[in-house]
Amino acid sequence: MNEIQLSDLSLGRHIAQGSQGRIIELADHPGTVVKLYRTRELGLVDGRALAELVRIRGLVESEGLQVDHFAAWPHTVVLDGLRTAGFLMQHVAEPFLAGFGPTTSLAELGLLVNTGDVQQPGVYERVLLMRALAAVMDALHRQGLVLGDLSPRNIAWSVSPVPRVMLLDCDGIRPAGEDGVLPPADTRGWEDPSNAGRPPTADSDRFKLALTIARVLTGNRNAAPALRPDLGFAGEAGILVGPLTRLMDQAAGPPGLRPTASQWATVLDVRSPWAGAAAPMPPPMRPPMAPPMAPPMSSRGPSPSGEILRPFRRR
Repeated sequence: MNEIQLSDLSLGRHIAQGSQGRIIELADHPGTVVKLYRTRELGLVDGRALAELVRIRGLVESEGLQVDHFAAWPHTVVLDGLRTAGFLMQHVAEPFLAGFGPTTSLAELGLLVNTGDVQQPGVYERVLLMRALAAVMDALHRQGLVLGDLSPRNIAWSVSPVPRVMLLDCDGIRPAGEDGVLPPADTRGWEDPSNAGRPPTADSDRFKLALTIARVLTGNRNAAPALRPDLGFAGEAGILVGPLTRLMDQAAGPPGLRPTASQWATVLDVRSPWAGAAAPMPPPMRPPMAPPMAPPMSSRGPSPSGEILRPFRRR
């Protein structure tokens, strides 16, 4: 298992802090940061779940997915003696930074639903950003994983050189039906009301994805599938209004019938700025090179949506 003692780390610049812990750059490895949990969180941290998340990273990569391209995923457990203190992950920097006057900060998804000083991407770029997010969720769901707290502060974005997203706070990811590193948490206003107080599921992920797409495409922080978000795009962008509205109506329906991430990614896959009405193709998620052989995994069979959920079982 990948693990290291806190005393062996050379801590450098403090980068950020949140409700769960601090993010600190390693002085001798500028491309790596450590997340150290706050004292009050340490009693809640499930060290086995974090070690499993590190192990799963290797299995996901063996499936041909380049994790560091879309997620700040834990790759090493940090121990303080025998206690789990945090983890190492990549330092998310360029191109996921936005300028705020003389300073820069992570371009979090919240910038797309709140007006501010950052130059806003147009409708076409927003569509491709949401396509990228849907494709990432689809790839993880196909591995039997759920994201959990999908919120404006947990996703960074960039449109240079192409629209793409980066998942943050990835210690919230967990195998479906299993415990996570910390107790499940939801960002207020971004939760699935039908799943309140319960562990995250693929279905609650799908609701949050629909909520995110509605808010990013409209720029309205209060938009929601049930409120029929205003998707009245002008010009050739109008080609998306019908398909998106149908998916929004479906997302507003009962749990178990919500659109899958794959369905969203397919509708949002516009190859050029409104250059035609041909049916879009599902987005590719694998690199061109052949992946190494993956360890054999049994399937739980198709989910209600038709997805194959592969379980990751703890050893």
